Amino acid sequence: MKSRDEEERSRIALLRYEVIAPLLNRSLPRGAQKLILEEIASQMYLDGQNRLVYLGKRTIERYLSQYMKDGLEGLKPKVRKEQGSLKAFPEEALNAAVHLRLGQPELSADSIIDMLRSLKVNGSEQMCVSTLNRHFRRLGKDRPALKRIIKKRYRLLDVEGAHVLWIGDVWDGPYLYDEVKEKNRRLRLVAIIDSFSRTIVHAEFYFNETRPCIEDSLLKAILKHGVPERFYVDNARVFRSEHLKRIAAELTFSIHHSKPREPQGRGRIERWFRTVAEKFEPLLKTQIHSQKMTTLAEVNRFLAAWIETRYHAKRHSTLKMSPQEALARAKDNGLLKSRKMDFQTVQEVFLWREKRQVSKLAAVKIYGNLYEVDEALMGKTVELRFNPYDLKRILVYYEGVYRCEARPYQMKNFTEKRVSERQSENQMCLDDVIESIVREHQEEVKTRTGLSFAKALGVKPNV
Repeated sequence: MKSRDEEERSRIALLRYEVIAPLLNRSLPRGAQKLILEEIASQMYLDGQNRLVYLGKRTIERYLSQYMKDGLEGLKPKVRKEQGSLKAFPEEALNAAVHLRLGQPELSADSIIDMLRSLKVNGSEQMCVSTLNRHFRRLGKDRPALKRIIKKRYRLLDVEGAHVLWIGDVWDGPYLYDEVKEKNRRLRLVAIIDSFSRTIVHAEFYFNETRPCIEDSLLKAILKHGVPERFYVDNARVFRSEHLKRIAAELTFSIHHSKPREPQGRGRIERWFRTVAEKFEPLLKTQIHSQKMTTLAEVNRFLAAWIETRYHAKRHSTLKMSPQEALARAKDNGLLKSRKMDFQTVQEVFLWREKRQVSKLAAVKIYGNLYEVDEALMGKTVELRFNPYDLKRILVYYEGVYRCEARPYQMKNFTEKRVSERQSENQMCLDDVIESIVREHQEEVKTRTGLSFAKALGVKPNV
């Protein structure tokens, strides 16, 4: 029960972090924090009981102060000595207060209480302002919910520096034969663009658009470019996972979601997808139909070469320069805002976490695989941390402390089921990707001038 209560407190802490995340940006213009605070207070959020509520400015400021002082631990709700002993609130007085609020939304809670007391409503003497406001928020009867307030919004895309804001999305590509599933499957392109320089920080094709694919692309983008300040995505389920929220909290960047049916702000990534559809997809289809490309790895090498030589090097109509030049200029002017972190730290943050009980044989089972662990852990519930693309290596933690690396005993699946396409031998594991990133960067520095698309691609053009 204690473990379950602690998981619930951690879940609530992540919900609170999601509320204050926009206030943690490191380069907000003067006065922007106040505008953002007002914007946050005007929106509804999920509370610990999964109810939509409004949060007051003081509450938001308190969350921010607690996070700055103690990190995520400070956002966890305090354990009450008298759990469940909520103070009674007079129902008759509450109903009368709601009636007044609906009739005159401009009235404050303090004024409503004074009116009820002057009318001698039963129970009004027991009312207090903070409790009444909390009930109004719970019922959706607070003033922001009833009165339309037009405010100047802080513009998400008005950024002053590279890697301040990344925008991510998924695009449906052509079909490719999948050797694992033994059938044609539609390719899904996961891409992340830097809003300031328009550079593609990472783009990769997958056979689906599940949560592991999103996290895989974000991980590679951070390994290559560092941690951004903000990550802007749509409201799809894959972008709202608890794990992604935890990643953002531990690496201290914020995640923003466009509202349903209000996709404002994603135009830059959608415009890039249109460029892909018009200029890259016809080339890709030709290579696939001619059997010059038959694997996912080959398609992604083709994509990387096209981005580097045909997109990054070409003049952008809005920037009046190429994305490559825009990024270089940002670096020269001290406007490169990403934070570099060592590879190991970033990879550990992205590891999935699942609880398992160690058997009497000092073994744990996950995704159909059996692993041996230290005998001292027999009978205990441990936390397994792993990369879903590589189940050969699993780290074992007990009560938050690293204990050992699980030893594979019986291996049936080498990846989590949602990334089964990576089981084919010709796909690179994450370690290979990291080495490739280093090699590509070194080679790029040497051969930046006169980089050839055909040479980078390694495919002879049709004559």
